[in-house]
Amino acid sequence: MLKQEIVDELRIAIYEDVEFLYEFYSDKWEEDVLKDAQEYVPGLTMEELKEYHAQDAPYLAAVFKLAVKAGADENLFNRIFDADRQKAYDAVKEVAGDSIPFEDFVDILEYGGKPFFKSFEGVDLEGDELSDDELMAVAGGAGPKNEENLIWDAILKKWVKVILPIVACFTAESMVETPLGEKPIKDICKGDAVYSLDEAGNRVETKVLEKTSAERKVVEVHFEDGSVWNTTSTQFFFDGRRKHDIWQHNGRNVVTIDGVTKITDIVETGKKVPVYDLVMAGNNIMFISGVAAEGFGN
Repeated sequence: MLKQEIVDELRIAIYEDVEFLYEFYSDKWEEDVLKDAQEYVPGLTMEELKEYHAQDAPYLAAVFKLAVKAGADENLFNRIFDADRQKAYDAVKEVAGDSIPFEDFVDILEYGGKPFFKSFEGVDLEGDELSDDELMAVAGGAGPKNEENLIWDAILKKWVKVILPIVACFTAESMVETPLGEKPIKDICKGDAVYSLDEAGNRVETKVLEKTSAERKVVEVHFEDGSVWNTTSTQFFFDGRRKHDIWQHNGRNVVTIDGVTKITDIVETGKKVPVYDLVMAGNNIMFISGVAAEGFGN
């Protein structure tokens, strides 16, 4: 039986860094998650991590659903952060029922807070429920004890695949570092060379595989070195080892073209404008205004 303190610490890891949740429900989670989980639970074994993964999917699905709805509904977001915790919890129950106990909701507020919910802003899961055939496929052969968890595990995996392709975008004039100098992202084309990072953290040239565009609300992200991003709320930066949502920067270093910096402020502009993103070969990292950003998808 998994100790409750392990469950609590792993949940805190997710509240503090949503990338941990995405890794957990990727197709290759076993390869990526253990080292990160051990930062929160020293000595954690793969067997314990698998047990947590198997048992906590229904709870995490409820948290995911709440976060997505709060990220898309300003009224719900504000109700969740009502000073009266009981009133706030009433708003949670309208979305998640009893799936998120009051004590766990308090932990979400304490360890994740507004940055956790902001990292889901603009995500839309409408129409992305699993079909009956998909539910039967994942539940097939499972005993009654595990069937619900398997279904919710499948739902989370699908939701994660929905959310990841929209985590990043920059306004038209955002400057991309290329071997020929800086160039506005709107003028970058498929096949162009841009600067990126390899797995060892070395600056390399790589090719743009794809370019995307949309219209989204943007925020200003201010960095210690004076750089500014005009980007979507769900953009990720690179700290030299992992990618993190801008809202959950927690004072981490952010890699730049010639060193490191830190995020100092995020300003919500309320503006909805055309935005663009790139997919790069290799590590899918580009430099915007000299600062390392994750490209489209993950």
